Amino acid sequence: MKQTLFLISIFLTLNLFGQKSDIENLINQVAKEEIPENFKYYFLVPRSITQEKINDSLQNYQIRELKMVDENFKEDFVYTEPKNDTIDWRHFKLNKVKYVSDEVYYTQILSPPQTKKVEFVKYNIDNKVYDSLVENKEPYTLIIKKKWLWSKKKIWNDKKLYADFVENWKMDDKNNPEETVYYHFSKPIFSKNKKYALVSVFEKRRCIGHGFTGLYRNDNGTWKKVIELNEVGSKSISTHIKCEDIRMVDYE
Repeated sequence: MKQTLFLISIFLTLNLFGQKSDIENLINQVAKEEIPENFKYYFLVPRSITQEKINDSLQNYQIRELKMVDENFKEDFVYTEPKNDTIDWRHFKLNKVKYVSDEVYYTQILSPPQTKKVEFVKYNIDNKVYDSLVENKEPYTLIIKKKWLWSKKKIWNDKKLYADFVENWKMDDKNNPEETVYYHFSKPIFSKNKKYALVSVFEKRRCIGHGFTGLYRNDNGTWKKVIELNEVGSKSISTHIKCEDIRMVDYE
């Protein structure tokens, strides 16, 4: 009896490790396809989003194309009822990832903050020192040159200081595109033969978002997206100001 339980324990352990490896391999390949090539890393929300049931119907031409590549493709897999469970990506080995630093259990699609920390430096700071500070700054931080007459508490009341602030913000987003979007992935659903998988992907920027559920096929170890289904979008709207123009500060 003890020997049987021991063997079952080994089997379950190996199965869990194998499943974890399968998930890591798939998500790393999904991320490589979805993350822009110029990103040094990407921000990922640690808690996976819930996989949504596919509402779209496969079109006849899509089924024909899938059958041409794989005559054994079972279209019923696309409509698999997802389980209502999530996982923590920090327990997996994912490449080029930084996790959103928040311990809250996520119940909505999070977006990058509309607040950046501002660190003021002397207006006549040496350019090499300034460039070094900008290069090595913390995410969501602006390094702004300030004349001693300018009051940092009234940044919006000084036209020149505010103009510098806005320009720094725009340049920061341009130079650090990784900070402008959060990625959300669902826990994959694999077909029984591990030939296919369903993964929901959502890209959330400060004011807009776009997502879909991808059907992926494993071709000799390489996961390829073959169809996007359940496309969704989101947009933040403000009554008094454009969402894109909302810029709040946290002073250092």
